[in-house]
Amino acid sequence: MLLRHLALRLISISSAPTRSAITAKSFSTILRRSRDASSTEPITASLNPRWLSDLKRRIGKCILFGLKQNQSEEAGLILQVMAKDWRDLVAGSEGFLTSKGRRGLYRQQVVWGEMPMTWPDHITVYHKLRSLPSSSTDCFILDVVILSELHQRPAARCVEDIVVYDYKQGNRTPLRPFMVEKFRETFELQERAKIEYSDRVKVLFDRVETLESASWNREDAKEDLGTA
Repeated sequence: MLLRHLALRLISISSAPTRSAITAKSFSTILRRSRDASSTEPITASLNPRWLSDLKRRIGKCILFGLKQNQSEEAGLILQVMAKDWRDLVAGSEGFLTSKGRRGLYRQQVVWGEMPMTWPDHITVYHKLRSLPSSSTDCFILDVVILSELHQRPAARCVEDIVVYDYKQGNRTPLRPFMVEKFRETFELQERAKIEYSDRVKVLFDRVETLESASWNREDAKEDLGTA
C-alpha cells in the first residue's frame, strides 16, 4: 500500500504536459551525437527540461503496476540517487561545478514575486565559464543556471558579461597569467563534470528502462491488482 501511494504521488507531481519521454536507447543516441558534434554543447541539452520528473513518473508507473521485492528495492535505490544528487545530475551534466565551494546561492528562500519563481520555493544558483580563456582575453561570459528546489529543474537562466578593467590605466586589460591558468583549470573541471554526470544520467535511464522491461513492459506482463 505504501509503495502504491508513493507511485501515485510520483505520477501526480510529474503529470504536467511534457514532450514524449526519452528512453535509454534514444538517450544513448543523444549522448553520442552530442559528443561527436561539439564539446561545448551540454549532452542533456536535447532532453526535456523535466526529464528528472519524467523518470520519477516512469518509476511510479512501474510501482503502481506491481513489482517483485528485488525490483521494489531497485526502484527505491534509483529514487534515492535522484533525491540526493539531483543538482549534480541536472546542473553537473551541463558542465556546472556543483561542489559546496562553487555555489552562487544554495537553497536561498524566494520572496513573493521575486525572480521568475512563485513562493514558496528556494533556489540554488551555479555559474560556469562559457568558453576557454586565453592570454589575450579581456572579457568573458559566465552562464548562470537558477534551479528550483521545489521542482528540481532549471527555473531560469541568465548570463554575466564580465570585462577586465585596469582602473589605473583607465582601459580594458587582458587577464594576468595566473588568472588564465586558474580559469583553464576551472574550464577543464567543467568539461570533466559534463562527461561524468551525463554518464550518470544515462545510467539512470538504463536502470529505469530495465525496471520497465521487467514489469509493465515485459511481454507477459499482468498488473498486480492486490488482494481483496
